[in-house]
Amino acid sequence: MKKTMLQQLLRDQSVMKNDTALDALKAQGKALRDTIPAETLGERTLSGRDPVAYIEAIEQNLIQELMPQRHAKMAASPAAFFRGTAELMAYDLSHEPQSGIRVLSDGDAHLQNFGFYASPERNLLFDLNDFDEAAPNSFEFDLKRLATSVYLLGAQRHFDEAPMDDLVQNLVRTYRKALKHAFKEGALERFYASSNVEQLLAALPDEDDVEFVKRVMAKAQKQTNESVVAKYTERATATRLRFKDAAPRSVHVEPGREIALMRGYLDYQKTTRADITLLLGQYHVSDIIRHSVGIGSFGTYCYLILLTGLGGSHLVLQVKEALPRRRELAPNNLAVTLDREVSEGQRIIAAQQILQKASDPFLGWFNLDGKSFYVRQFRDMKESINLDRLEWGQFEAYCRICAYLLAMAHAQSPTAAVADGYLNRDVDIAIQGWAKDYLHQVVDDYAAFVAKYGVDQ
Repeated sequence: MKKTMLQQLLRDQSVMKNDTALDALKAQGKALRDTIPAETLGERTLSGRDPVAYIEAIEQNLIQELMPQRHAKMAASPAAFFRGTAELMAYDLSHEPQSGIRVLSDGDAHLQNFGFYASPERNLLFDLNDFDEAAPNSFEFDLKRLATSVYLLGAQRHFDEAPMDDLVQNLVRTYRKALKHAFKEGALERFYASSNVEQLLAALPDEDDVEFVKRVMAKAQKQTNESVVAKYTERATATRLRFKDAAPRSVHVEPGREIALMRGYLDYQKTTRADITLLLGQYHVSDIIRHSVGIGSFGTYCYLILLTGLGGSHLVLQVKEALPRRRELAPNNLAVTLDREVSEGQRIIAAQQILQKASDPFLGWFNLDGKSFYVRQFRDMKESINLDRLEWGQFEAYCRICAYLLAMAHAQSPTAAVADGYLNRDVDIAIQGWAKDYLHQVVDDYAAFVAKYGVDQ
């Protein structure tokens, strides 16, 4: 893990001093309400920042030929813009009143950053699945981002205002109760807590919802390594596969870059588990392609590596550039060097292993030519729920499940016990009001972005 992140977490925990009893930590949180009342978390401070300048600062570090596609993705809707601009909300939150109760946070916990994936035992899980912005932050940062995304996606579905207000308050209440329940358990129980989809199904309100999720599960279970190979590759010779080109999103790299990435792949193997290192020793690199994904990540240096093993089996690994957290790439602070990036891949992988209940066994990282990268298996049993297809009851259930999983992720940090003591019903109301008000900021930023780039809607 990035050493500075560990140091921050340990420093945060040092406030416990010698009295580490759970009741003492909860009492510390309860006492904090006297100096930082719950309504403080509902206050907003107008920062005066320029959203376009922030976006342009980020894009200085991205692949320029992909910017038109990136802009089109972000301009699709305010919710899509929100997904692609975590740096704006991070800046705003850091300049507003906060609890100061720090946990290891996801940093970008919006509704669409949860999804299905396979555990090492091939069980299907549902959990947080993006950790590029992970770092120690006040616990409410993630909660406010989640609540804001609920409003944005609910508005996109044209759900009524009053039920949406109730839902967002219920979301915070679900988080609060889940955190309270987590700290009635021991540390090992919190550590071993599962995000198996059976829990997801049990939480859904009726049989129609269960059937809907089961259909998504079936789709995820069909998205195996073999299906990925079939979709993204073609036969180059009678005995060799290669990736399909689909410029500008998917393009083969020049020979020099390919050789450099092969060196990086060897360094990556030094960061994997012993069993994975032994497994990878049975494969060789057959092809490498640059393949851009997502919205926020679109334009970063991302690659797919096709591995061919003994007997002709195949494995596809994804290599993603690990930039510093977006808020660190502010205007007038544009230079990204190996000195700054060197541990970013390690930071992201470590956060994923801590915040997820089980993680991809192929996780690892390496540094190459002044950049940091992290590695994972590409799309093996990975799938997300299309929120635009959810009816109201399904949307409600989905939001509550995400709030529960966020609480369980935060509960891995001992300092979350302080948040447990701090949280009460007043916090539910404060964060709901804050998120509803913050919608205006997102819409204004979105309008400024579209006006600047003139992207066709």
